Amino acid sequence: MMLSEEEICARIQRRECFKASIEGGGFSIKIDSYLPCIAAAIHNGTRLREELKENCLLSHAERYFEEDPHTGTFIDDQQITLIANDSRYEYDLNRATSNCVYDTAWGKDCWKQALSETQKQTSLAKHAQFYRIVSVLCEALIEDFGAVLVIDTHSYNWRRFEDRHTPVFNLGTSSVKGDLWRASIDCWLNELNNISVDGIDIDAAENDVFFGKGQLAAHCHGLYDNVLVLATEFKKVFMDERSGEAYDSIIQQLKLGYGQAIQKTLLEFSKLTKSS
Repeated sequence: MMLSEEEICARIQRRECFKASIEGGGFSIKIDSYLPCIAAAIHNGTRLREELKENCLLSHAERYFEEDPHTGTFIDDQQITLIANDSRYEYDLNRATSNCVYDTAWGKDCWKQALSETQKQTSLAKHAQFYRIVSVLCEALIEDFGAVLVIDTHSYNWRRFEDRHTPVFNLGTSSVKGDLWRASIDCWLNELNNISVDGIDIDAAENDVFFGKGQLAAHCHGLYDNVLVLATEFKKVFMDERSGEAYDSIIQQLKLGYGQAIQKTLLEFSKLTKSS
């Protein structure tokens, strides 16, 4: 089902359960039930609109290397999900408006010809639309539950860091305000550390490789004192990051463990918010 921004917001305000893509297909939203938890995979997408694809200097494989494939799979069983379909090379939902449209990325020029102002504005409009819906959803859940947990799921290319050990899960908390959420953060780290996957030594660390400075965390923490964003990066142990080959068994084991970690952390988060 394809819905406009206005239709999506109206359904949220009426507390309807639904599954839809935004008009234009930039991202999908699913609400199976209203709980104080949003699971997001905002770098999951690989789609690039045709006018940009024709102008792009980078191959699909080069773009795919910097995207976060399968992160949508890790969360798609959750009750409320926001999953990007558009590539971060069209507009990066985890960057602020001022730099969410790339000219260069990871040292590579992106475009054969510089993007026109019209092309940039089309991308910026999609970025802004996503964050308007995030706000409507957060505000509805705050009204119903008093506080909201956002699981912000990403992945990273660990071979860039082969000179040192890096964790399977990195939690970035630099934009979290104060100590109110410390118990929830510790619970999340503990649950991630307890995930079991055949042949992989699972570990989780806080602010090791990344620090949670992305736009989804900045947006939510900047506007709402009662929203906690857990900006969580998967090390790409579930795929060959160079070839793009996916390891299906590992993906399914990670998905199961990650889903259980979300549920246990949400339980602790809900206890905390009810007592505060």
